[in-house]
Amino acid sequence: MPLACTNCRGDICLINFITQPMPIRKILEHLGEPLEPPYVTPARGPPVARNDLVPADDGHSRHQATPEDTPMIDIHQR
Repeated sequence: MPLACTNCRGDICLINFITQPMPIRKILEHLGEPLEPPYVTPARGPPVARNDLVPADDGHSRHQATPEDTPMIDIHQR
């Protein structure tokens, strides 16, 4: 599929590739584009079936805090 012009929808024919760093830098600076590529986050791992999950067990019992366990803080106190 050929490249299409965004203005007239006509075919675009590539006549040259710019591979030298300095002309590319000048073009990007002129257009106001960043010179460094954006940060790309690492890809996530493959999906895991529920049966394959291993529960984390560090040997400590789990405790769900209740409102009575939390200290009362007076936000109006100075």
